[in-house]
Amino acid sequence: MMRNSTDHQLFDFVIVGAGPCGTAAAVEIAKSIPDAKIALVGGEPHPAYERPLLSKSALLDLSGELPPKILYGGLQGLSTLGVSTYIPDFATDINPIEKTITLASNQTIAYSKLLLATGSAPRRLNVPGAGLQCVHYLRTFEEARSIAACLGPAKKIVIIGGGFIGLEVAATARRAGCDVTVLEAGDRLLARGVPNIISARLTEKFKQEGVKLIFNASVSALQGSEYVTGVELSDGMKLPTDAVIIGIGNIPTTELALKAGLLIEDGIVTNHDGRTSDPDIYAAGDVARGPQGLSSHPNYTKRLEAWDPAMRQGVACAKVMSGKGEAEGFSPWIWSDQFDWDLQIAGHGELADESVIREGNAPDTITVLQLYQGRLIGLVSLNDSLNMTVGRRALKSNAEVDVSLAIDRSSRFKYAFI
Repeated sequence: MMRNSTDHQLFDFVIVGAGPCGTAAAVEIAKSIPDAKIALVGGEPHPAYERPLLSKSALLDLSGELPPKILYGGLQGLSTLGVSTYIPDFATDINPIEKTITLASNQTIAYSKLLLATGSAPRRLNVPGAGLQCVHYLRTFEEARSIAACLGPAKKIVIIGGGFIGLEVAATARRAGCDVTVLEAGDRLLARGVPNIISARLTEKFKQEGVKLIFNASVSALQGSEYVTGVELSDGMKLPTDAVIIGIGNIPTTELALKAGLLIEDGIVTNHDGRTSDPDIYAAGDVARGPQGLSSHPNYTKRLEAWDPAMRQGVACAKVMSGKGEAEGFSPWIWSDQFDWDLQIAGHGELADESVIREGNAPDTITVLQLYQGRLIGLVSLNDSLNMTVGRRALKSNAEVDVSLAIDRSSRFKYAFI
C-alpha cells in the first residue's frame, strides 16, 4: 500500500492535483525513473477516477462508496507502479524561492520539480437563492451522489446551462423519469463547442425526448426558504422545481499559481513543454493554457477542458520533467453521450474559415469538417465514430480536403483527404 506522508521532506517530483492528469503524470515519471521520489497531492477523498461518467449513465447507479472506474488500480495499484507517496491533503501555498509547498494540515514538503494539475472548478451562479438546498453543481463523485438522490419519476429538475454537463445530466434525468427543463443563456445548445447544424439536430433530439428547452434565458433568482422550489427568469417566468443543477462553465483553479507568482491568463500560461514562467514548475490539464502547435496559428493558445487531453498533457509534461522525452503535440478530442446519440469533437474548429457537411448513410448521422485555408483543422461527428477515427488521423497531418469528395457519401471518407 502507499504510505501517507506529511513529513517535511524533499521529493524529486511533487504533483499537486491527483485527478486523471496528475495521476497519469506521476505514473509516467515512475515508469521513466523507477527510483524517483514522487509525491502525489490530492484533496479529494478518492484516488483518480473516470470523471466523465458522473454526468452520464453512471449517475443512475452511484450506490457504492467508491466512484466508477478508479484509475490505475487505486492506491495499491499506484504503489505497484512506483508512485509510493500519496498525500490526501490540499496544497495551500507555494514558495518558489525555497521550493516548498504548504498543505492544509500545516505540513510542508519540498520539491525539485513541481507539476500543477489543479484542474478547474464550476462557475458559480450569482443570484439570490443560489445557496439554497438542492442547488447542485457537478464536479466530484460526492456532488454526483447528491444529484442522483434528486432524480426519480415525476421529479421536476431545472438545469441551468446548455453545455456538455447540462445536456448530459438532462438526458440522464429524463432516463430516470424526471420532468426536465434546460435554460440556456444563448440562442442554441453547445454554442461554444459545435456548429449550428449540430446544435439544431441536438435541439430536435432533446425535444423529441421530452426535454423542455428555453433559450435566451436569464435567471434572476432561485426561490425557496431552505430548499429551492422554483427558478425565476428576468422576463418574469417562474418554473417550479425540486432541484436545480447548474452547468455554466468552469474556472481554472489558479490560486496556488498566483501565490507562486506565475503568469496567469485564463489559466496558467505554459510553453509547448508545459513549463510555466518558473522553470521548475509545470502545469497541465484544465488549469493550463498553452500553445496548440498549429502551423497555421503558431501563437494560438488554449485551455483544453476535457478528460482525454488532460491525461495526454499529464503524460507529456512528465516526459519533459523527467528528462526522458519531449512533449508530443496532439489534436484534442472530446466525446459526449446525448441520450443514445454519440457526439465527438476533435481539433480546433473554432479557428475554421469554412465548414463542409457530410450527411451519413444511416439515420441521424452527420460529420462536419472544419477547414482553415482548405486544410482540416477540426471535426465534429454525430453517430459516426468511423468518420471521426479517419478524420482524427487526417488532423494529425493537417490534411488538405477535397470538398467534392468530402460531401459525397458514396465515396469513402478517407479519399477526401489529400
